[in-house]
Amino acid sequence: MSHEITLEQAAERAHQIEIIARMIEQHPHRMDWSEVEAVAALIGELSGSVVIWLGGEMAQRAAK
Repeated sequence: MSHEITLEQAAERAHQIEIIARMIEQHPHRMDWSEVEAVAALIGELSGSVVIWLGGEMAQRAAK
């Protein structure tokens, strides 16, 4: 099964999600609703590709 992204890309996107989450945690009241919506969309996009990659990897390992 071919993956949409590489292991390195999945790791980088997971790291980006972690950084975004830490920024929100440290400064929760510095964002207005439009910024929160934009960040939520970014987190969804980044995490979605990681979830797809992990699902493909799990399926590959289960098939072995």
